[in-house]
Amino acid sequence: MLRLLIVDDEPDIADGLYTLLQERFPIEFELYKAYSGKSALEWLRRGKFDIVMTDIRMPVLSGLELHKHIRRLWPRCKVVFLTGHSEFDYVYEAIHYDNTSYLLKTEGHEKILDTIGKLAEDIAGEQQIEGLMGKAMQQMEQTLPLLQNELLSELLYDESFDRHSKFNQFEELGILLDPKRPVLLMMAKMIGLDSGSRQAGKAQLHAGMKVIEEQYGYSHLHMKYIFVDKETMVWFIQPSASHLNEPIEHSALWSDTRLAVREYAENAEAAFQLSFHISLFFLLDRSPCEWDDIADRWAMLEHEYHRQSGDRNGVVQVEFDETELYLTKMLRKTDLFGEYLANGQAEAFDSAWDRFKAEPMRMESVYSALSLVFLRHIHRFNLQERLSVRIDLSVLMQPAADQVNLASYMDYYYRLAMTIFEMQQQDQAERRDRTIDLVKGYIHNHLGEDLSLVRLSEIVQWNPSYLSRAFKKVTGTNVLTYIHEAKLKEAMRMLLQPDLKIHEISAALGFISPPHFTRFFKKASGYTPQDYRSLEER
Repeated sequence: MLRLLIVDDEPDIADGLYTLLQERFPIEFELYKAYSGKSALEWLRRGKFDIVMTDIRMPVLSGLELHKHIRRLWPRCKVVFLTGHSEFDYVYEAIHYDNTSYLLKTEGHEKILDTIGKLAEDIAGEQQIEGLMGKAMQQMEQTLPLLQNELLSELLYDESFDRHSKFNQFEELGILLDPKRPVLLMMAKMIGLDSGSRQAGKAQLHAGMKVIEEQYGYSHLHMKYIFVDKETMVWFIQPSASHLNEPIEHSALWSDTRLAVREYAENAEAAFQLSFHISLFFLLDRSPCEWDDIADRWAMLEHEYHRQSGDRNGVVQVEFDETELYLTKMLRKTDLFGEYLANGQAEAFDSAWDRFKAEPMRMESVYSALSLVFLRHIHRFNLQERLSVRIDLSVLMQPAADQVNLASYMDYYYRLAMTIFEMQQQDQAERRDRTIDLVKGYIHNHLGEDLSLVRLSEIVQWNPSYLSRAFKKVTGTNVLTYIHEAKLKEAMRMLLQPDLKIHEISAALGFISPPHFTRFFKKASGYTPQDYRSLEER
C-alpha cells in the first residue's frame, strides 16, 4: 500500500481531495492530510511517503519550501503541485526536479485521479528490480572497486565457497584472480595511522597503493589488495596464467612468488613511511591455500598478529604448525555457531553444521570449543531453567573423555541448538501476537483519533512496513480493513441509540464530515445510517 499526503491550508480543499481519493483508491493508498506546510513536515519526519500533493501558497511554510524538505528527506517521493495559472511561473523552477509535476486547480477531479493513478503505476514499475538493472549497470563502473572489496572481504569470513559462482562473480567484477587455483595471502597493519605527524585519508592511501602497484608490482603476478578495516589491508596473490606455462616446478614457482612479494612489501613499507609517516607491518602466509581455506588462513594471520610483540614493522613470514591451525579453525567455526544462535539464524547454523561434521575432528578440541559456545549462550540469555525441561543439560558439564561416541555427541549438540531455535521462534511469535493485540486494542479504544499506520507503529515502536505485514499475518486482514470493520461495527451499535445524532456518531468515529460517514456506511453495509436505524427500530 502506497502512502499519500495531501497538503492545503484550506481544510475544505484538503478534506475534499481526501474523500475523492479515498473513494477512487480505497485499497491502493493509505491517505494522510495536513492543513499547513508545517504539519506536513511533521508527517514527513515521522515516516516515508510515496506521493505528496501540495498547494503552493501557504503561510509559514510554502509548498516550494516544503518541496525542498521532501527532496532532502525522501528524494524518491513524487510531488504534485496544485497551482493556478497565475502561479505557474512561481512553480516553474521546482518542476525541473525529478519526480515533480503540477496540476492546474481548474482541471477537475478526473485529471487529479488520472494523475495520481499514473504516479502509482510509475512507482510500481520502479519497484520492479528489472527496471533498475539498466541504471545499476551504468553505475557499475563507478562502484566496481567497492564491489570488489565487498566480495573479497566476504571470503575472509565466509564458511562456504562455490567455485562456479565465485568464478562468475570474479569475471563480472573484473577481478584477475582464478578461484580454481591456490592463492597466497598477505596481511598488513598500518602502525601510527592516527598519531603520525601527518594524517592520511583513505582516498590518499588508496592513491598511494595504486602508485606502489604500478611502480613495484610484477607483471607475472596478480595481486589484489582490499581494506578490511581502517588500518588493515590484505592481498590475494597468484602467479599469472601465462607464468604457469613456463617450465618450473610448483614449489619453485611459489617460492619465487613469495620472494617477489616480500620485495614488493618492503618497497611499499618504505614508500608509506616516506609519504605518509605510517609504518606497515606485513604478515605473509607460509604457503598458498585453496579458496575454501581462506577464512581459516585469515583467522590464523590475525591470531599471529596479536601474538607478535616488540617493534611491529617489516615483513614476517608466518610459521605455524597444524595443531595451531586446527585450533584456530575450530574456535572460529564454533564462534560462528554462537553468532547464529544469538541471531536466531537456524538455516545458516544448519548449513554450517553440515560442513562442520564433514571435516576431520579431534574429539577433545571439538568438545571443549562447542561446550564453551553453548554454555556461554545459555548463560547470556538465562535459558537454563527453560531448557532443562526439554533436554538434559548435564552433558554440557561432563569431561571430554566421557564423550566416547562422537556421533551421538554431535547429535546431542545439534538437538540442543534446534531446541534453542524453537524457543526463539516461539518467543518471537508470542511477542508479535502480544503486539498485534495491543494494536487491535488501541484501534478499538481510539476509533475517533489518528489511526494511521505511522501512528500505530509509533505506539508499538515498530517499523510501519513490518507492522503492516505482521498484522496481516496474524489477523488475516490488513490494518485499514480492520479499522473500517471496527468503525462499522461501532457505528451500528451507536445507531441503535436513538438519542445520538448522525453527525455526533460521525465525529465520534473520526470521519471528516457526516456525508463522508454516510458514504462509508452505505458502501460497507448497503444502507444509509438513517435507513439502518429505521430498519432496526421496526
